[in-house]
Amino acid sequence: MAVARPMLHKLPALLRRRLSVSQRFGLLSFFCVLAITVLVCVASSAVLRRQLIVHDGAVIADLASRLFTSSVPADFFAVPSGAPPAGAERLREFARSEQVVRFMVYDTDGWVLWSDDPSLTDHHFGENTKAAAALHGEVIAEISHPAEEGHYSTLRGFPRLEEVYIPVRYQSSGPIVGVIELYRAPATLFAVLDHGVVVVWVLGGIAGAILYLTLVSVAWNCYRTQIRLEGELYEARVLYETTARFGELMDGDALLTAIVEGAVSLTRASYGGTGFPDGDDMVMHRLVAPEQRRVVRLKMAECLAGLSFTSGAPQVANDAAQDPRVNRASARSLGVRNLACVPLQHRGRVIGVLFVGNKEVGPFTEQDVVRLRAFAHHAAVALENARLLRETRNTKEYLENLIASSVDAIVTVDQLGRITFVSKGGQRMFGYDDGELIGRPVRALWACGSRDFRTFRTRLVRAGRVENYETELTMGTGARLVVNISASFLSGAAGEVSDVLAVVKDVTSLRRLHEQIVRSERLAAAGLLAAGVAHEVGNPLTCISSLAQFLMARASDPAMREGLENIEVHVDRISRIVQDLTRLTRPAPATLREASVGNLVDTAVNLARHNPAVRRMKMDSAVDPALPAVRVAPDHLVQVFLNLILNAADSGGHLTIRAVRTGGAIRVIFDDTGCGMTAEEMRRLFDPFHSTKDNETHLGLGLFVSHEIVMQHGGELLVESQPGVGSTVTVVLPMERLPSVSEELV
Repeated sequence: MAVARPMLHKLPALLRRRLSVSQRFGLLSFFCVLAITVLVCVASSAVLRRQLIVHDGAVIADLASRLFTSSVPADFFAVPSGAPPAGAERLREFARSEQVVRFMVYDTDGWVLWSDDPSLTDHHFGENTKAAAALHGEVIAEISHPAEEGHYSTLRGFPRLEEVYIPVRYQSSGPIVGVIELYRAPATLFAVLDHGVVVVWVLGGIAGAILYLTLVSVAWNCYRTQIRLEGELYEARVLYETTARFGELMDGDALLTAIVEGAVSLTRASYGGTGFPDGDDMVMHRLVAPEQRRVVRLKMAECLAGLSFTSGAPQVANDAAQDPRVNRASARSLGVRNLACVPLQHRGRVIGVLFVGNKEVGPFTEQDVVRLRAFAHHAAVALENARLLRETRNTKEYLENLIASSVDAIVTVDQLGRITFVSKGGQRMFGYDDGELIGRPVRALWACGSRDFRTFRTRLVRAGRVENYETELTMGTGARLVVNISASFLSGAAGEVSDVLAVVKDVTSLRRLHEQIVRSERLAAAGLLAAGVAHEVGNPLTCISSLAQFLMARASDPAMREGLENIEVHVDRISRIVQDLTRLTRPAPATLREASVGNLVDTAVNLARHNPAVRRMKMDSAVDPALPAVRVAPDHLVQVFLNLILNAADSGGHLTIRAVRTGGAIRVIFDDTGCGMTAEEMRRLFDPFHSTKDNETHLGLGLFVSHEIVMQHGGELLVESQPGVGSTVTVVLPMERLPSVSEELV
């Protein structure tokens, strides 16, 4: 009783205990096999009992039928009621058999004609379904209990009897004339039945035990397979999780640490690290459990990692203290029990060594080496990819910095002529923000017209590249840039043309410098000419003028006086040419000061009205009085405005003068409706000594001098003209003084 109490206390805990899969399977299979065995044995026993009884009943029925029909005449069923039937003596002898307990004969109406118990004769036992079935030709044999029969009191107290109902017919195909009811207690039959049931149960138990043992064996094999698969699943999970992290880690140290952590977890070791060669030494970095000597430098020929690196094969030392391949002093100081090293190999080249040590349970096995080597292959690929990615990123950053630092514009254009990329220098050059030019057709920037664009494109398609093509492009502000373009095709991996790469150089300042040099050369030539003329022509002209005046004072002939006057006129014209040339090459100093553009225009208009041609011309002036002041040489700028008004008067038509502010400059626009100019005249417009008017009275220096004055102010003189339509001359004056503009115009 004392022993049972602790077991009872432990029973709830055992019931609450969570069973493993194999334990649940074993318990469930036991109950299933037990239930199947019981069901099969019960069913088999019932079938066996039934078949044996039916077989025995058929034998008894055949025997009883033959004995009855051979011993008892057919008149037995024809005797009137109350008279003894014929052959009754023979029936008594048959009823005295040891196995017969009761013998009864029924007629076709269910009345007992004869029985070994006289008290049952002439009795009718209600609806006897078994007798009725026998009257229809069936042999009924079954085990019955006497208490269930109506005449049980006449039986001898047997617990169970074999009850057989036998139809009686004297011919095989004759009618049934009665039924024999036979009760017997055959000891042999019941022994066979009992032993048969026992045999069935024994065989069922053996079969169930065999089945259960088979299931247990299958469960055990499944359990072992499950353990192996769980181990492989764990390894696969470690391999997957670690290799998945490889793509996320770009830092070299973090990547190495992740590799070593995966190797340690995969082999269930206590520590791990990597080794890389440094000359004749192997530098070992302990990255997991680095509490003792994180970095160890060993001779390559004296350590296991060096041997693995040089041989390119895995090396395992399960007894590090006794293995001659291991640096024993370092192993003892670091507490190394066992060690496994595998090479980090990529495309046949060993780049390092991966090592793990002090496995938690048991030594390193061949399976551990196989797993570690497969893992090292992925690790080597990840390290090499990380190195290539770093190099690619550095190269990309270098190229991006190179492109961003370029002063020239680097532009790519797709096959449809749309801009796909513009460098920072290009954005600054064209005056656009980031992304504004992307997707725009490059033709929209071409300022020299479609013909020039087609020429450039034809040269590019024909030769595959264009070098130093000079043209003009339109800026975001509307101004023009003089550029030098070098372009070539970009080819894809298959050799197909994908884009066009162009390098655009701003040569506007170079062109201006070239123009300044040309102007300087012209001025130098004009200066030399003026000096020569002044020296060689000035004195003779003075003499000629004095002599002509002297002769004019003395001459009385009108024709002579007219000739002398013509001489004086031409001498005066020559003097003015010499003076203009001298003034052009050595202009008088003028100081810059703040002046109103409106006042300068009004001054020029008032001076021009004294000219008869100007008085005949309709002239309108519309200058915004709110325009800010500009820093200019007022006299020189009035000379420019006056010259432009006089030129407009000589061309005929009406003149409109406007002044507007655009960005950081003021534009003074002279728009006339005169005769205009041709393209050839426009090309030579600012050449000295070239005039579109009468060369007898105009020297061709007005626009040349005006252009020089405007350029000295840091501005521009722009001319647009069409023959028969008119001309538009725009003087562009910057509101802020440029560094190139001196305080004094020399």
